[in-house]
Amino acid sequence: MADRIRWKREKVYIAVVAAIVPRTWSNDPVRKPTSDRTSAGRATIHDVARLAEVSTATVSRVLSGGKPVSPQVADRVRAAAQEVGYRPNPAAQTLLRGSSQTIGVVVPDLGNPYFAEILKGIAAEAAGDGHHTLVAGTEEDPEQEYRSAIELARWVDGLLLCAPRMSAPQLKEVAEASRRLVLINRVLRHPSVGAVVVDYHHGVRELCAHLASLGHERIVYLEGPSTAWSDQQRQRGFRAAGLPVTRVACGSSLRDGYAAVDEALTHEPTALIAFNDHVAVGVLSRLRELGITVPDDLSVVGVDDAPMSAHTDPGLTTYAVSTVELGRQAWQHFSPTASTATTHLSGELVVRGSTARPRRRRTVKPSR
Repeated sequence: MADRIRWKREKVYIAVVAAIVPRTWSNDPVRKPTSDRTSAGRATIHDVARLAEVSTATVSRVLSGGKPVSPQVADRVRAAAQEVGYRPNPAAQTLLRGSSQTIGVVVPDLGNPYFAEILKGIAAEAAGDGHHTLVAGTEEDPEQEYRSAIELARWVDGLLLCAPRMSAPQLKEVAEASRRLVLINRVLRHPSVGAVVVDYHHGVRELCAHLASLGHERIVYLEGPSTAWSDQQRQRGFRAAGLPVTRVACGSSLRDGYAAVDEALTHEPTALIAFNDHVAVGVLSRLRELGITVPDDLSVVGVDDAPMSAHTDPGLTTYAVSTVELGRQAWQHFSPTASTATTHLSGELVVRGSTARPRRRRTVKPSR
């Protein structure tokens, strides 16, 4: 009986040991943990301080770029942070530095290649100076644009508005709410607001002179958004050019251009000037459906020289603007020492296959 009891006790002991001892054995030495945090927990600033043998204040100064410490201490802190996998809280660092190292950018249409190219330019400039970029698209809605700008202004060091559509009073509110405000293709009289604008007044005059030299007399302009400052500058250019131009309501998107063609053709034009290249691509698509040949039946021109403009069929004649230079100049306005004077940029006429003399005496009308 005693042997049986002892045998049962041994079985229980073996079972308990098997349950608490890992089944995989290793001869590797046991490493002392570098932190007392659990495996599931995130590393904290205390873990870094303990491993680097410094105070948490020193860790904070090193990782936030605050008051300088000795190079040896800084290297030790960074090595400790990397070893424990510590990542500083961005919100906390913003409070410590008084800076988010982030620029907010608001654009009216993320689908427009022109704005996409500007974004690439400004993001590259910002990254080169150690800043991040937050982007908001507003679908050509001035109210959404205003709300997005006000919200972004709370979190970023500076705000860039590309061709803003909001009213002047709203724009002034955004200026007051922002640490720094820079505008592209919009001007605002405000002591702390910088701006970079394209001389569309000159650009439209160049386009009109080109069409006039080819013999075009009946020209239709597909207007941009009524709230767009750049459209107002184009309209000024048409008045200065002295050519009779018929205006047709349109917009700024490819879809707008496609939809406006039929109305434009009722005016029997020999040439169409689109608000931008995006609109012009929509125009070319609709004209192709109607069997209207460009440029034999109708010449088409755009503005901005978007990336696809050289690859349409035919290539699009346009007024070229350097989006890279726009982004570079806009970024310079974020410098604390930058002037708030408006920077004016000029483009150049690029002639491609979409314009020619009106060779055929064919009345161009939409199909019914």
